Amino acid sequence: MKSKLKNWILVVSILPLVTGFSCHRKMMYTPDITLKKDGQPCISIPLHEVNFLNKNKQFDLITADVFQVGVGTLWEKKYYDSSKPYKIQAGKCIGFEYHFQKNIVYSIGFISAVSGSKEFENGDQKIWARDLRITTNTDGSAKLLLDLEARENN
Repeated sequence: MKSKLKNWILVVSILPLVTGFSCHRKMMYTPDITLKKDGQPCISIPLHEVNFLNKNKQFDLITADVFQVGVGTLWEKKYYDSSKPYKIQAGKCIGFEYHFQKNIVYSIGFISAVSGSKEFENGDQKIWARDLRITTNTDGSAKLLLDLEARENN
């Protein structure tokens, strides 16, 4: 009886480690977005994606897009040419070649992979997505609204 109980406890305690912790992975990640002086958004991979041991870690941009509900894709770029990768670093603005207008809710997205990795191996590929809207403050300066706040009162 004690042997069966020990085996059962062993299975019950190891099973979550094997299945839950090793298989759980976020489906989408949230990029950082701030406003630049020109009123356009600076979209970047958050600095917490690197640490002091690999602070120069680079990422390859695979695709990027700007989408508007009810309209569709407004801008899209694919960086599949491995001979000319688009390398980015955490905290640096990604070159979205799109002029964002005020009072429009945009969904932006991009896919990155750790530079030097094979895109689909080892979970190095990440999908980033976020909603944004640029409005005007009472003093005339630009104001950035993100996610739920961007979608509300539209």
